[in-house]
Amino acid sequence: STHSDLVYRVNWLKAKARWSRWQEELTLVRHEMGWTINWFKYHQKEWNRRWQQATRPGHQAFAYQQVMMWGRFAQEAEKAFNQCGFVP
Repeated sequence: STHSDLVYRVNWLKAKARWSRWQEELTLVRHEMGWTINWFKYHQKEWNRRWQQATRPGHQAFAYQQVMMWGRFAQEAEKAFNQCGFVP
């Protein structure tokens, strides 16, 4: 009947729209994963530069600690994202 065809078509269109939104969200999340890793690596490089330029022992120690922390963040994020099957 015409009514059931219309209901079927509306439901199909709704399902297609949900699938399209999900695909878009998946693409965004993959990009965000890559951006997150790049953000951590950027900070690691910045602190590495500061560490190399530091002249006082306390400044060197703090900067080195930051280098290690941001590097660990990057490694852990890459590991976690790879385990999820999302390779940015």
